[in-house]
Amino acid sequence: MKRIITFFATLAIASVAYAQTDSPVVFDTQGDKLGISVAGFNISIGEDRGSSPDKKPKRVSTNFAGISYGINVLTHEPNYGNWADEANFMTDNIGAGRLGIEALGVQVGLDRKNNVFFKASLNASIDMYRFKKAMTLINDEGGALMPEPISGEVKKSKMVTTYVGVGAGFGFKLSGVKLALDFNVDALASSYVKYKNPDKTKYSINGFNNIRYRTRASISLHDFGIYADYSLTPLFREGVGNDGRVLSIGVCAGF
Repeated sequence: MKRIITFFATLAIASVAYAQTDSPVVFDTQGDKLGISVAGFNISIGEDRGSSPDKKPKRVSTNFAGISYGINVLTHEPNYGNWADEANFMTDNIGAGRLGIEALGVQVGLDRKNNVFFKASLNASIDMYRFKKAMTLINDEGGALMPEPISGEVKKSKMVTTYVGVGAGFGFKLSGVKLALDFNVDALASSYVKYKNPDKTKYSINGFNNIRYRTRASISLHDFGIYADYSLTPLFREGVGNDGRVLSIGVCAGF
């Protein structure tokens, strides 16, 4: 390639040296291209890497999706069965929170400018719920989940669940503002309670729904925004003692 360019450059210099006003060879450089016209024939050498205003955006993109943190509010459904005499011990919403991560996201544009798109991602969430009273939960011999009071001074008595799953939905964006609606299916990975009285105590418990369905809406400006997430599935399995569902509201960043 260098030899070819050198040859034509030498030819051009020779043309100027002989003061040919109507040279049959014409050179034109445009970006990374070398354009040459020889006796009416056009030759293009090199590649034009310059951006074009009409260049289409990538239709499919993959990336780390995003992270969110919010407050969990457990809807106040009546307690029954083993929990019937323990009204309102579930839960202190001020101390209930969710850390959520969406990872390995994929986004597919549905129009030419990707203003309307389909999205999907893997996700994980760690949910924390603090009890209003000095209490904890235990599984009895039959496996039923029972509330149990804790004597003495108790700090941070809470239960924690971890779910992993997949989510998919649609979104719309305009001038940096993005609105997205998702549907998610999660599987329970772990569940436990812990408290300090005065030593730290932590142990696993059963009784939560193993599969959770939830919907999520978010609105963001330049990838920073707010979200609202509502679980269509009760937190606990049927018959455990409470049919409360979780509403999570907070801030999010990313996908």
